[in-house]
Amino acid sequence: MVPELTGIAIVAACVAAGVGSLYLLEYLYGQRDRPGASYFMGNIASVAACCFAYGAALLVTESALRIALEVITIASVCFMGPFFLAFGLDYTGRGDLLRGPVAWSLAVVPLATAGLAATNSIHELVWTDAQFGTRFGLSTLTYSFQPWGQFALLFSVGTAAVGSLLLIGAIVSYGPLYRREATAVTLSTVPPSLGVLLWLFGAGPVPVLHLTAPLMVVHVALDAYAFVGTHMFDSNPATQRMAEQSGLDSLSDPVLVLDTEGQIVRTNDRAEQVFDALRSAALPIPIVTALGVDLPTLRDSGEISVGAGIGRTFGVSHSTLTGPGDDVVGEMVVLYDVSRERQREQQLAVLNRILRHNLRNETTVISGHAEMLRETLAGTEQSDQAATIAKASGRLTTIAEKVHTFETVQERDLTPERLSVTDLLAEVEAECVAATTGAAVDWSVPSDELRVRTDSVLVSLLVSNLVENAVVHSEAAEPTVTVTATAPPADSGGVTFEVSDSNDRIPPVEIESLRSGDETPLQHGQGVGLWIVYWCVTKLQGEIEFEYDDGNHVSVTVPDLGE
Repeated sequence: MVPELTGIAIVAACVAAGVGSLYLLEYLYGQRDRPGASYFMGNIASVAACCFAYGAALLVTESALRIALEVITIASVCFMGPFFLAFGLDYTGRGDLLRGPVAWSLAVVPLATAGLAATNSIHELVWTDAQFGTRFGLSTLTYSFQPWGQFALLFSVGTAAVGSLLLIGAIVSYGPLYRREATAVTLSTVPPSLGVLLWLFGAGPVPVLHLTAPLMVVHVALDAYAFVGTHMFDSNPATQRMAEQSGLDSLSDPVLVLDTEGQIVRTNDRAEQVFDALRSAALPIPIVTALGVDLPTLRDSGEISVGAGIGRTFGVSHSTLTGPGDDVVGEMVVLYDVSRERQREQQLAVLNRILRHNLRNETTVISGHAEMLRETLAGTEQSDQAATIAKASGRLTTIAEKVHTFETVQERDLTPERLSVTDLLAEVEAECVAATTGAAVDWSVPSDELRVRTDSVLVSLLVSNLVENAVVHSEAAEPTVTVTATAPPADSGGVTFEVSDSNDRIPPVEIESLRSGDETPLQHGQGVGLWIVYWCVTKLQGEIEFEYDDGNHVSVTVPDLGE
């Protein structure tokens, strides 16, 4: 039996479709981790099996082999539709449906059909009345489909149609972003579906031939265009679907939705208002094109400035978008306008530097002239007034120094090291005695071996300021401050410092200001010494307690920061 020219063309179409399918499978294997890719590989594998089996069957005259190849053809067609629907569900962000009853229902029908077709000679549930013949020099096999065979083929066509509707929904919902790819894949289902229907109902110009296989040439060509020509898996609707479920449209801040390649695939109106590039460019576009920085830089910096001169500053919040199966499908970047906060920080920093610098310089001038006046006017009332001015100037100088210390504490990074508590308190005593006249520090440590791993600079500032605060506010001519260091329970580590004096109670307003973290109009702290203590404790992750019993007792517990 020699095939005629038409027969040769039909077989060639089957082989071409099969070879094209293998090429697509090789390409899709590299994309197998993308949403929907593995299911589409199943669809294309079914196409390849159908085309090669039917192309070979047309050249086979031995009846048993001819029927075996027909069984492969029918089974392959029955798998195409369910695989295509599974692809549509996963690609559009509905992959969770494939982990329940839907998955079983999609698998049962083609698997059962494959088994029934292979054993059809026993029960004839798929087809009956098989007749061998020839057409165009090709071997043909005609038969009458039974109810199960009709149902299985219609099930495949129907599931393919539902998968196509999902892709059409992506076109409608997400505009031009996926239009070319989704349109091509959707159209690719039409020729094989038409071939199946013609085969099933014995219609068409050549009813004795199964035209599904040769028509697969169109199917494979359109799929190759969608997946290879336009890189369909570089972005997918699942990214946008997950972004919508995350509340994209409800946010008033600029929002950028990125795919797994770092390309912007969707934005909200606010983002387009802020970034000019987003108003004119067609999505998807690389994030560096729109924002001027790449994604790693944006993540590391945590901020982005927009506009020259006095522009706007945005804080960056980014979250991973995952599909129903916890597959990463992209990322959502939300930009929060922090322009006012950054401007306020800059203003405060400038004012702080100017104030501290000028305050120190001017108080030095005032103090110097006040001392000169006091000496010149010695023994007069004006001399006492000059001394008062000098003392006030000295207090202002101390405040300026405290503000500098306060700023240092806030900006300092923790630097843990193991230190001796005995050495620490000895240094604090030496500093206090050197700075004040007549003051004494009575300190005690249960053991010279008491040590703690913490930041020595912050602990020293903490204890020094508590001691200094007690000395400054004492009315005694020779004030004494007691410092006791004790070790907390062995299982907790660290050290507790208790600083005690015989002064009047620390005003409750001072303590309340510390606990509230702010100074309200009715709560003006008298100095920054206790604020320095408070921030040191906070940085050291410690605790502070205030008590009064014939004097103030301030207890600070500093934890061991470990290795």
